[in-house]
Amino acid sequence: MRLVALIGLLTGVAAAVVLSGPAPAATVVPDAPLVGQSAGFLSECSLVSGKRRERCYVRGLLAEVERSGDPARELPRIDVKARAAGGALASGCHGFMHAVGRAFARRNGVTLATLQRYVPRSNDPGCSAGFGMGLVMHFGTKLVVEPASALGSCTRLPTRFGRYTCIHGLGHAFMRGYHGNLRAAVSACRMLGPLHAPDCAQGAFHDYWVSLGGGDGTTRPAEPVTSPRLLCDGRLTFVRSCWYRYFWEREPLRRLLHASEIPALCRGLAGWHRDGCVAGASLLVSRDRDPVNHAENCGALGARDALACLRGVVVPALTSTPAQQLRLIRACAALPAAARADCSAWFGRTLTIVTDGRFARDGCPRLAAGARTACLRGAAAAEQPLHTFS
Repeated sequence: MRLVALIGLLTGVAAAVVLSGPAPAATVVPDAPLVGQSAGFLSECSLVSGKRRERCYVRGLLAEVERSGDPARELPRIDVKARAAGGALASGCHGFMHAVGRAFARRNGVTLATLQRYVPRSNDPGCSAGFGMGLVMHFGTKLVVEPASALGSCTRLPTRFGRYTCIHGLGHAFMRGYHGNLRAAVSACRMLGPLHAPDCAQGAFHDYWVSLGGGDGTTRPAEPVTSPRLLCDGRLTFVRSCWYRYFWEREPLRRLLHASEIPALCRGLAGWHRDGCVAGASLLVSRDRDPVNHAENCGALGARDALACLRGVVVPALTSTPAQQLRLIRACAALPAAARADCSAWFGRTLTIVTDGRFARDGCPRLAAGARTACLRGAAAAEQPLHTFS
């Protein structure tokens, strides 16, 4: 698991994270393409381009983390500095931190038993989430013999957002452990049980789409299936999870200025196949819209498509802004009438997750009766798999 202009998921959406207090509002969506220039923090890296710039940021960030001796507390501070710097560092920090987390774990002997000592104390989806996910990815080859061996480390994390992103990270780790064999990685996710398999699978599919470009330390498969209409047809079960990151990773230059452009990308699809396509395409809308406007924008679609579109709204961006959280869930009024209750349930659920329960206590009760009931219904389902989440 890209906001400043939202140039570049949750999910869907995603690293082992522990919260020790409110994180500042995120302005970056994970895994953003590298664009723009940075100033201030690590500004020397903005003077080079391409892979050299990426390596520069990874080296600089790793040095910052190791110098601190305490990643759990240092990563939230790095989130603040990266957002202040802007440009490529802000938009790409989550992805850079995948590599930093893997390197830190390798160099410092991080084990499954000591994982909680190092995961960032933040729900920020940018640098912190990327580092936590990198820590989990480090265990890839160690998980092949017993895929469920890391599950306890993830489920013991004290926040639901942390547990979700750790499970997502296991999907990435399985892909590394099985040397890019997607079928084997998804099978390993299934071994985690129905409560965790869908979110793990999203991480595996995410890693697969990244690998087609050879990014993030991956190797492109020898004979890849490059079409989501084939790969996500249900042969690997998790249709929505499969689709979710396709457009973001494989068509990074595509821009959608309005949700009304989504149906053209998903023409001819139906059921969960279409739901996954719409949710994934909705991430492209997030590049140019803040979460509240994005949610309102989804109202241009029919009821079912509108609900799928909401899954591309970057809810973690509003972790520490209660007024904006209420604006977001009240944006459900812009959706078709048949979708409004489920919209309130989705945002009640996801806002409860990213605020560690606070929204269920303080936000849902402030809504009108029907929306309040739906919000609390969603909050009660916070421990259920998300399938797609940024």
